[in-house]
Amino acid sequence: MKKKPSFTVKSIFIAGLCTALFSCNRQSVTDDTASITNDDNSAENAFYDLKVAGDAAGTDATSTQKSIEKGLKKDSCVTVKFINFDTISKSGKLQLDFGSSNCPCEDGKNRKGKIEVEYKPVKGIIGSEVIYTPDQYFVNDFGVSGKKSVKITAPYTWTIKVENGVVTKPDGKTVTWSSDRVRKMVSGMNTPLNFTDDSFEVTGTSSGKNSAGNDYSFETETPLLFSYGCQYISSGKLKIKRSGKKDAVVDYGDGTCDDKGTVTVGTWSKEITLKGKLAK
Repeated sequence: MKKKPSFTVKSIFIAGLCTALFSCNRQSVTDDTASITNDDNSAENAFYDLKVAGDAAGTDATSTQKSIEKGLKKDSCVTVKFINFDTISKSGKLQLDFGSSNCPCEDGKNRKGKIEVEYKPVKGIIGSEVIYTPDQYFVNDFGVSGKKSVKITAPYTWTIKVENGVVTKPDGKTVTWSSDRVRKMVSGMNTPLNFTDDSFEVTGTSSGKNSAGNDYSFETETPLLFSYGCQYISSGKLKIKRSGKKDAVVDYGDGTCDDKGTVTVGTWSKEITLKGKLAK
């Protein structure tokens, strides 16, 4: 599963009054960038989970309802409902209902609420589209609302959009989020039953308002590399535009799977420590 990071920032050593003033400004820039990135990552992870849950059900859409449910749950807390679903073309809708209290799932996540998954016109071919619509849905206590669509535009290439996204964090604060991205598979194509060797390049934009109420937007300067076998983004660059402030660039490195990255604002750069995806 693709895992996108959030950030923690190392403390800055301050020596002398002039250095202190400049370092405080740097710390403010870094903290602000980390806060925005953290909230954007929370939104990305929460909406990615819609696809994870939907794929777990949709993979076996030609099988029985019981077999689909067995793949999603550890107990009897999830049900799957077919809505005008054609098992030949694999088109139509599925509704995943995890109930009104946390349902422990096979992937270690807790889910509650519902997800509607619509396949049209035919699942799995170029031009096909999957639409995910959450309904009072929570994953690991992050609330998710809005709409996500994934369209196959070329072999191993998907256009992914999120519209009117809102993520409610466990502390009650909200992040509004929209995105328009392209994901291209760059390894693992020849082993469809093995997800561990899958990796993807992602380009595009996202924008929103973080939990502190600040507007921002992200755009990729160079493609971001995600791998199922690594919990961090291992390479690529993101430009962060912040209202009334200088642009920042986050560099995720040279492809090594580690927890290091660099944030740059103007001529100033600082190493940051990456943190993994939403905690289970």
